[in-house]
Amino acid sequence: MSRKAGSISEETKARLLKAAADEFSEYGFQSSSLRRICTKAEVTTGALYFFFQDKEDLFISVISPVTDGIYEMMRIHYESELDAQDLYSTQAEEADLRTGERVLEFFFQNKKICNIVLNHRSHPAVSAFFDRVTALADRQTSLLLQLVSAEIPPNSTFNECTVHWISHLQIDAVLHILSHDFDEQRAKEQLKIMIRFLRGGFLSLLSE
Repeated sequence: MSRKAGSISEETKARLLKAAADEFSEYGFQSSSLRRICTKAEVTTGALYFFFQDKEDLFISVISPVTDGIYEMMRIHYESELDAQDLYSTQAEEADLRTGERVLEFFFQNKKICNIVLNHRSHPAVSAFFDRVTALADRQTSLLLQLVSAEIPPNSTFNECTVHWISHLQIDAVLHILSHDFDEQRAKEQLKIMIRFLRGGFLSLLSE
């Protein structure tokens, strides 16, 4: 019994994405070759251009499952955090930790593609992803502040610069862990330390 054309097309696309991930991981975006990718995937260049417009489109297709996955985890956690409306509880810290651990687990499950993202911070698609994550974190901090204060004065501790800095601290903490050759358990232990430090600093500013 022959396979349907649709399933064959999906298999071809999957082979191209896997070959592209291997290529971007080994050579980087700039030095990668579409011809080598097609050879590894055992398809023609015509097949590649059937699915992808160019190397840029192929690169975005490779990293999107990771970037979209991380963004969605953060979005869901932030919504839950706002619903809880209790920044000071032990449960709030545990929720932060659980989300951070899920991000780390996701990293170790998708290590090759995650490393492609981390190694291409200057690529426009990756840069745009980090901008989206930072904007999401900025918005979350602003919404959390609204929960504890009816109005934050323009000259208060939590001005625009402070809020943006806090977002970068959170993101950079995770990136710092991933920059070390930790196994998953060690990475989670380090994450717990950093979350406690970051929450403590944030809550101490709220008390001023």
